This record gives sequence, structure tokens and C-alpha cells, in this order.
Amino acid sequence: MERDRGFWFSWYDLPDEMREQHVAWLHKTYIPRILSKPGVLWAAHYKTVLTAPGTHMIRTKDAAVPNGSDYIVMFGGESTAPFTKGMEAFRNNTPSRLERDLSEQDRRMLAMRQGERQCVLTEEIRVYGPDRAGAGDTMPPGPYIQLGSFNCPRESEDQLLAWYADFRLPAVQGEREFIAARKLLATAGWVKHVIMYEFLSRDSRERVQAAVEKRYPDGIAWTKQFIPALTHAPRSPVLAERIWPPVGK
Repeated sequence: MERDRGFWFSWYDLPDEMREQHVAWLHKTYIPRILSKPGVLWAAHYKTVLTAPGTHMIRTKDAAVPNGSDYIVMFGGESTAPFTKGMEAFRNNTPSRLERDLSEQDRRMLAMRQGERQCVLTEEIRVYGPDRAGAGDTMPPGPYIQLGSFNCPRESEDQLLAWYADFRLPAVQGEREFIAARKLLATAGWVKHVIMYEFLSRDSRERVQAAVEKRYPDGIAWTKQFIPALTHAPRSPVLAERIWPPVGK
């Protein structure tokens, strides 16, 4: 089995009157088409159910950064190569290789998206929960994800790496209801850092967080001290529920 080490994420909103139509098209037409492309291994589509309170996060004030986050569609690939635009597209100002064969109707459906923000990423670190180590190297994300996307000052990046390696990832890795986490680095897009935690349910995410806070007070204190150094994307982080593939499939 090929190992997924490249990712393409899109955060976006939809007008209320077009949500059902767009989601049906995405699941039945767009996702299968992208999955048919060489090097693309899996897809997942999420609907945001919770946004972290803004009082705990510093978020960008750059008005040029799109603020969509109601939906997140993501694809995993063998590398970032399948998700690059490609030389021909740049030379001729044409669609990317993944979207080159879309119909006019497909393009109209994509144009419904509001505040869309995209990035192409590669994996830096992956850890599994205690019951998930045999899940395999290629794995679409779990039923619920907590997804953070942010930039970090250059002078603080060593501390960021230490925070994940010495506290945050080992802490969640020991909890039974935790599936996995992936720390990603963007190769294209506004944001540089993305962290994705995977959980069995919304409640399991709450229980994992409560357990970490109880067991690691020093790590939580470090977190509260360090978080203000980060500049999050609009509405980051979010908790999102997988709507494709349906949970259980």
C-alpha cells in the first residue's frame, strides 16, 4: 500500500440556498473524479460543528486571507506532486491538472464556494493512539477532527517543535479514545503549519482534552504561555464531523 505523505486541503463556506446541491455534487461527481487521478489515495469531506472561541486564539487581521471554514474537503496523495498546478497550467493560464477535465457545470459548482482558502501540505509528524498503531500507513482521517492552521514567528519555531514533540503529541497519544494526529507543513498557501487531531466522536474529543488537562498541568501551563505566539487562520481551530465517506464506511 502506498503511503500518504501529500495533502490538499480546502476550507470554504456555501450560501444557504446552495448547500445541499453543492454537497451532493461534491460527493457524487467531484470527489470520485479527483480520486481517479494518478497519485491520489483518499478523500474526506467535513462539516464544521464548532469553532474555538476567539478569546483563546490570535487570528490574522489580514483581510486578504479568505475566512471560509464551514466545510473542509481534503485529499491525501503519495506526495504533494498530484496537487501542484503543473507547468502547463502556469504557462497557458489553464486549470490545474486535477481540474483540467471539469465540465462548465462543475466549474459553476466550484464557483459557489465563498471565502475559499487552500493549501498543499506535506507530513512532518504522525502519531497513533494506543489502539490504532496497526491501522496502516495510508489512512483517511477519522469521524471527527480538530484542525488548526496557523503561522509561527521564526524565532519561536524551535519552541513549537519542542511543544509538539515533548508534550502535546505524547499526551494525546496515550488516550484510548484518540485515533491519530498529523502535524503538516504547507508547501503552498498562506498558512505554514497545520495540525489535525482525529477522534472517534465529539464527546471523545472532549474526554481526551479533559484527561490531558488533568494529567499534564505543566504542559497546559506551557500551552497557555505559548499560544499567543501563533497567528491562526480565520476561525481556526475548528472541530469538524466527517460527512464523506459516511462514518462506518
